[in-house]
Amino acid sequence: MELALQQTRLRKTVVSGFHSPLERSVLELLLEAGSPAVVMLACSIKSARLPNSWLEAIRHGHLVIVSATDVSPQVTEQRAAARNHMAARLATNIVIAHASPGGSLEAQAGIWRSCGFAVCCLG
Repeated sequence: MELALQQTRLRKTVVSGFHSPLERSVLELLLEAGSPAVVMLACSIKSARLPNSWLEAIRHGHLVIVSATDVSPQVTEQRAAARNHMAARLATNIVIAHASPGGSLEAQAGIWRSCGFAVCCLG
């Protein structure tokens, strides 16, 4: 959470899927501080139900919503991977709060490193 507070103080834009409970709490912190954020959806934006706090942040110019797909609202592992890759291409630094050993996110992090992306895994 300290990293999120640091990004808030620096007014650095945070790009994420904000899918996990930890990521959601980081997003809440960013929105409360009026810090810039980009939410990368793994589902179609057409069918997404956006929380009121997101809509308010969009109105104030602090939040942008981007969808990695324009098809089904259902999130799949493949769509989540596409979303993560799109977010990685937008990022200066990639910070992963947790990647399960042998999991798909750990594999993606290895690919990003081999492509020259700066990747930091916190846990």
